[in-house]
Amino acid sequence: TFALMAVFALAPAKASQDEQVLKLRTDLVVVDVTVMDKDGRFIRDLKAKDFILYEDDKPQKLEFFNANEEAALTRPISAVFAIDNSGSITPEEVNKQREATESFMRLVRADSVFAVVSFNHQVKVVQDFTSDPRKITEAFRRIKKPEGSTMLFRSIDKAVSMLKRGPRFRNGRRLRRVVIAISDGIDSVDPPMEQSHLIQRANDAEVTVYSITLPSYSAGSLTRERSLTLLDVARIVPMTGGKDFSADAKDFTPAFKAIAEEIRSSYTLAYYPAEASRNDARVHRLRVEVDRVGAIPRASRSTYQSPQPGNSNR
Repeated sequence: TFALMAVFALAPAKASQDEQVLKLRTDLVVVDVTVMDKDGRFIRDLKAKDFILYEDDKPQKLEFFNANEEAALTRPISAVFAIDNSGSITPEEVNKQREATESFMRLVRADSVFAVVSFNHQVKVVQDFTSDPRKITEAFRRIKKPEGSTMLFRSIDKAVSMLKRGPRFRNGRRLRRVVIAISDGIDSVDPPMEQSHLIQRANDAEVTVYSITLPSYSAGSLTRERSLTLLDVARIVPMTGGKDFSADAKDFTPAFKAIAEEIRSSYTLAYYPAEASRNDARVHRLRVEVDRVGAIPRASRSTYQSPQPGNSNR
């Protein structure tokens, strides 16, 4: 069942960071965790012993642990940019998104891969995964004039599906899978009550969803301001370990830089499920605690779906 092996750039929980490349069974459960203090600053000096990872409220033995100790934003990622192209977005905003995206790609490792999805009343893959920044720039220029309604949730679902089938490793290193959705957060097609399955799919695919939310017109208001959106209500972003960033439509660069910093500052924890739950086809709850006063962890997933007996591929 576990003959399929994968090369994974993680170090054993009790070994040095120099032991980077290991072969792991495919039933490994991986959780990415960002940890902040009460003032919102990243805590970057934690060790494996500082974390407790629970499955169904039972602490698990950490088999692997990784922390990015490099100063540069060098963690490789697999990212899908989901670009709102509905009638509430202006062509100038799409151009600003392109400029910020180009800056973001310069902040991460050259072996990262990117894709672009645009959405209005339909979802369109403008560019599939590539490591060539020029193709991403050209993809933005192929996005047509904004119009129509907004399929925000379906675009995130499409991005999750792309990441699940997309590359998981590059040059022996695990890619952190992320969706970066840029929108005013309004979905005029899909009600949020139906999105719990989307959270589960993102968790199973080890995908973190970040959102960059444009200010939107509030009812009865003549000014643009950040208001509660359907994306907020659905809680897809926090339930996948992501974070929402409010953006000035004139400059998306600070939001993209903040996301890059989030990714660099995260830790990776992993464990093998117990034999009893390894192939029971159930959804198991995950929870992370940090043994440091004032530390606030944010995990990339709150559940994992155990495969059916005889099928270890997730």
